Amino acid sequence: MTFDVDRTTVIEGDIVEVKWDCAGADRVELTIDNGYKATAIPLDINGTKRFRLNRSKGRTALTITAWKGEKHGSKTIKVKVKEMPATHAETVDTQGQPISGLSQWWQRTKLRWQQMPPDKRTASTALLALAVIFLFARVIPALFFLGIAALSGYLLYIILKK
Repeated sequence: MTFDVDRTTVIEGDIVEVKWDCAGADRVELTIDNGYKATAIPLDINGTKRFRLNRSKGRTALTITAWKGEKHGSKTIKVKVKEMPATHAETVDTQGQPISGLSQWWQRTKLRWQQMPPDKRTASTALLALAVIFLFARVIPALFFLGIAALSGYLLYIILKK
């Protein structure tokens, strides 16, 4: 029985080529165990096959087992699977310029605002106006009554508009 792989060290997502020759065997099977799950694949008596090794707990064991009648023999080759290196990604505009985090937040907020139902948008506007009124009223107390009156007028307009 011969069994070989083209590489014993790969990075997640790389392809390994497995070659085998089990002349005289009745049945041949390849088991791939990545540490999470083991999968058995029936094979021809000899040949080559390519596999992409994705997820692994560091090592993937490739075991070929050949049966001749009631007897069987196996051979295991372990392939070290290194984690794929992470790359830093950033969002860019149509001119290829990086977009700041604040700009991305603003774009997401505008999109969410546009997708919000009209009644929730009205309630959110009133709540935001109330927060601004309370904030300015801490500095100039006379603005509290003026702000509440303006907010009441806005809400009355919304009610009568419909």
